Amino acid sequence: MTTTINKGPAMKTVRRAMGALVLAAMCAMPAVAAAQVPSTMIHQGRLLDRAGAPSTGSQSVVYRIYDSATGGSAIWTETLTVTLDDGYFSTQLGVMIPLTPTVFGGRTRFLGVTVGTDPEMTPREPIGSVPYALVATNVVGDITPSSITVGGTQIVDSTGRWVGASSGPSGPMGPAGPPGSQGPAGPPGSQGPAGPPGSQGAQGPAGPSSTNIGCERGLMMSGVCVVGIDNSAPGSDWNLAASTCAGLGGDLCSPTQYAVIRDDQFEASGRQLFYLAGVGRRAVWASNFSDNDGGRIGLILRSDDDPLSSSGYGYACCANITPPEFRSRATTELVRAMGSSDQGVQVTYLNSREESTSYLAASVCASLRSDLCSKSQYVTLNDAGRFSGATRRLTREFSDNDGPFFFNAVVGSNTPDNPVPVSAWAFACCASQRPVDNSCPSTGTMINNVCVLDIHTTEDSSFLDAARACSRLGADICSNSQMQNIRNMGRLPGIRAWTNSGADNDARRVGGLLPTMPDDPNPLTDRFGYACCL
Repeated sequence: MTTTINKGPAMKTVRRAMGALVLAAMCAMPAVAAAQVPSTMIHQGRLLDRAGAPSTGSQSVVYRIYDSATGGSAIWTETLTVTLDDGYFSTQLGVMIPLTPTVFGGRTRFLGVTVGTDPEMTPREPIGSVPYALVATNVVGDITPSSITVGGTQIVDSTGRWVGASSGPSGPMGPAGPPGSQGPAGPPGSQGPAGPPGSQGAQGPAGPSSTNIGCERGLMMSGVCVVGIDNSAPGSDWNLAASTCAGLGGDLCSPTQYAVIRDDQFEASGRQLFYLAGVGRRAVWASNFSDNDGGRIGLILRSDDDPLSSSGYGYACCANITPPEFRSRATTELVRAMGSSDQGVQVTYLNSREESTSYLAASVCASLRSDLCSKSQYVTLNDAGRFSGATRRLTREFSDNDGPFFFNAVVGSNTPDNPVPVSAWAFACCASQRPVDNSCPSTGTMINNVCVLDIHTTEDSSFLDAARACSRLGADICSNSQMQNIRNMGRLPGIRAWTNSGADNDARRVGGLLPTMPDDPNPLTDRFGYACCL
């Protein structure tokens, strides 16, 4: 639920801003297992004073759930402290006092909100239907498990291969592929393989659909193609995580991709993607080195502020392939690079208004098989006049506008240092221009499993110059993790180089950068080398 709250000395009113309650755990479960379903949900909004000015600091907020719009007694109550950034806040209900299935059983519920010492706001807000997934008894439509286990025995593994007993069920007839296609599963729409043993010779399922192009070897998770996950204890260091993902044909997932694939609401049942019993929610490495400035994206990365490259974190590898159907749809636009007539940044969606949370923006981009644009890709969008100078723009590493606000020209002067994800953002989704078969074009070179289109070894380029040069090649400045793999091969020796997140070298220890690179570099005046990656 997202609300705007006007707070006065004695009374408050609520103006609904963007819809109804959002339950983070939306997994339908049998009634007998309902008590194990995660029991938290998100409330986010903006707190304004009576004059309409945004509040800052923190506030004590009491949340109550009722079974009537007025009167009656609360059936659930929890008191939380919320932190405000320009009035914006986001908090999880049910962290201290679990939201059990009985809270939502039976009839419509209403949320009451009390800020500080003021009376409860009126009117109470009705809670939408999504929370009733807590007591759902059936799944209707598609399901997307990573594997299938029945009675403690796995029958389908993470690749979709039948591994159960030989007397398995009959495989359904797969749809026909294009004219003349035949043989084993693989290309989209091709004839499916035979069913598992015991299928009486029936035809198995068809090969992957066109929406799985570029993710045949991975697991599609809410639109993000994940080709590898490591949650082993005690975790992996930065270099191992970066090199492993490159070896799998991908890169470490970006923070905004983690925001889509990682659901902390599953922690209570141990089904959260990076969770270990006795350890809890795991920190993860991301393509920008996972610096968790001020703890602002702790729910997503769980990492340290200025982590050490030797830290033991989990990680996920993302393939970052955008199929042609997503590149060519009507909303897609090639924003040409300055000085180029045929190359630039492929945009699958753009909203120039400050109205979306980062979680919403990340989900929109993932649904289009894209990611939020990087800082360097926004340079090309800015050159083309897609955003005003002040508009706060969301990037895939959450738009940190370090210290002296050097990146105002890139992410907008409204973007603060260490912004919080729940702020209202404008954003653009950028497609990967890597070929769908994950090959490196003839114009590029594979360096330690990273497709590199150019390496500029002279420290003479501003961040904007480097971004434009890579965009003219249809590429992007390499990420920190890609840069780490390039340096592992002895390339760019002693050369300070930009990365697509702005090369912020917090505490002089960020992976992929040299110790001589500055903290908070100036994208307009500092001069470094760079490499362009697909």
